[in-house]
Amino acid sequence: MAKSSQPTYPVVPLPVWRELLDAALAFRAAKPWERRHDNDLFALIDDQQRPWFPSVLGAAGQVFGVVLYRGEAGLRFLFENVQTLPGNDPDLGFLQDALMLDWGAKKALVPEEIALLAQLGYTPKPRERQAWPCFRTHTPGLYPWSLNETEARELTLGLRATLACLLFADTRPYFFMPGEERSDLLPTVLMRDALAGPLQPEQVEWRQWQLPAPASPASPQPSPRWLAELKALPQEKGSLMEFDQFYMFTPILEDGRPYFPRMALVVDGGTGFIYGMETVSPKTSWGDIVLAVWSKALLSARARPEFIAIGQGPWLSSLKPLASALGIKLLLNEKLPYIAEARASLRQFSQ
Repeated sequence: MAKSSQPTYPVVPLPVWRELLDAALAFRAAKPWERRHDNDLFALIDDQQRPWFPSVLGAAGQVFGVVLYRGEAGLRFLFENVQTLPGNDPDLGFLQDALMLDWGAKKALVPEEIALLAQLGYTPKPRERQAWPCFRTHTPGLYPWSLNETEARELTLGLRATLACLLFADTRPYFFMPGEERSDLLPTVLMRDALAGPLQPEQVEWRQWQLPAPASPASPQPSPRWLAELKALPQEKGSLMEFDQFYMFTPILEDGRPYFPRMALVVDGGTGFIYGMETVSPKTSWGDIVLAVWSKALLSARARPEFIAIGQGPWLSSLKPLASALGIKLLLNEKLPYIAEARASLRQFSQ
């Protein structure tokens, strides 16, 4: 991990941690992974009307716990990525929006977390396996991190509500049945009903969960000077460049929390030569990355290509005004071979 500051962990009151640990211990004692798989999905609705989608881990005998996917981003991760494995987006691992409990090895915890568990009076039995609770928040583009107070409270309620639903499902074989035929139809329970217990059949609703089309990013807004400088370049007829943005695997520590930097590349579509490369933090907008890397690439090539190929459909409408202003035609290609080659090389170098 690249270092530019010291990690800063959120401050959470000890009583809040104690409640979370109690909920985690109750979840572990129930061992729901002996009866459930990670594709036994359902939805919980909290008091803010935000949906959570629990997924039990442990059926494969490697990771034991649960992931609570948050809102639309969590649902999109489940529906569009997990269900298409193994042919998923290479950026899959960077897109999770979730809270997670993992009962695993001590080495997964940082010293501060081990000290916290000692403060709570928790010590696993000698040689006990999968006995150390690891609590993590996953946010798109950011490195998995320790929970803040709000997230600790959310995970506590989520664990209790999830366990109540799973225990209810143990006595109601029909609980997951609609989802076996339609993946967008999930049993849905109000979190307050699950917490009040015992859960009743009439409190379970089979609700259709559909995702809106992925939103297109805001179009880049070039300055008149930016446009004039690039429009003055000659255009090479028939020439092609490939353009893409993606996450890098090596996290960078900045402002107390690590993030996965995004890289933008523009490469020659005939030779694979890299004309433009930019690496940025999550604070940099998508449009600003486009302007920076396109400018660098075209000035380096000393020419405008006739075509720029991209691989993301939602980017098409966002890039069209900029491309048209430069007299460049956009191509939506299923594969960007030279970008893929560059990504593979970068990944190998970072390992």
